[in-house]
Amino acid sequence: MKKPTEEAFGIARYIHVFLNEYAPIHLTGSKHTLKSYRTALFLYMVFLEGVKGIRSESLKFDCFSRTSIEEWISWLVNTRKCSDNTAGNRLASMRVFLKYLGSRDVSHLYLYQGAAGIPKKRVIRKKVKILTKDAIRILLRAPDNSSKTGRRNLAFMTLLYSTAARLDELLDMKVGQLHLSGNKPFANIIGKGNKVRTLYLLPKTVAHLEKYLLEFHGETSEQDAYLFYSRNTGTHGKMSQPGINKFLKKYAAECHEECPDIPLNLHAHLF
Repeated sequence: MKKPTEEAFGIARYIHVFLNEYAPIHLTGSKHTLKSYRTALFLYMVFLEGVKGIRSESLKFDCFSRTSIEEWISWLVNTRKCSDNTAGNRLASMRVFLKYLGSRDVSHLYLYQGAAGIPKKRVIRKKVKILTKDAIRILLRAPDNSSKTGRRNLAFMTLLYSTAARLDELLDMKVGQLHLSGNKPFANIIGKGNKVRTLYLLPKTVAHLEKYLLEFHGETSEQDAYLFYSRNTGTHGKMSQPGINKFLKKYAAECHEECPDIPLNLHAHLF
C-alpha cells in the first residue's frame, strides 16, 4: 500500500477528530446525528475512490471542492438511488464537517463556503398521518388488562399518547424522570442533544403509571432503572424498538376491522 502523503494524513486526522472528539462534545449527543456525519464522510470516500480514482492515501483538500461535492450529490441520487431528502441530509453533514475544517484552518474556509452555496433540492413534504381519537380509544382497549404484559403495554401506550414523545425518548426514560406526586405531576423527557423538556401529565395517565410502577418496580423504585425494561435483562436493560413495534402491530391487526382508521403497519410515531 502506498504511503499516505502529508496532506492526506492531515485530512484523515481532521476527520478522526471531528467524528470522535469534536462532534460528540460540541455539536450533538444524538447517536443518529453522529452516525449521519460518519456515513456522509464514508460515502464521500467511496465516491472519490470509485468514481474519481482518488485513494485515501492521495487525498488533497481540493478533493472537497464545490464541483466534487456537486458530482457526489448526483452520484448519490443517480447511482446509489438515494432520495432527494437523503442526499440533502448527506450534503448538510458534509457542510458541518467543512465548517469545522475551516474553523481549524482558515485557509480551508473556502471549502465550506463552496459547499454552503450548493442549493438543496426542494423536497415535497408528505402529509403527516395521525390517529383519530376514536382510533386511540379503541387501541387503548386492546391490551389484556388481566395479564402483566398487557398492563405494561397499556401503561406504555398511555404515556406515549399523553406526551407525544419519540419512541427512543420513552425507551431511554428512567424512573427518576417521573414526578407523579404534587399538584402538577410531570415527566422530564430527554430529547436530541440531551435537551430536557417538562411535560405535564393528565390524571388518567398518572393513575396508570402509579399502578405500573408499583407492580413493575415495587414500592422502593430505583431512580436510575429504566421505566420500561426488558424481561431478559432486568430493570437496567431497556425494551427494544422491535419489541414495541411487535405489540403495536398485534393490536392494530386486532382493532383494524372495528376501526379502519387504524393502519395495519401501526408504529409509535402515529401516536
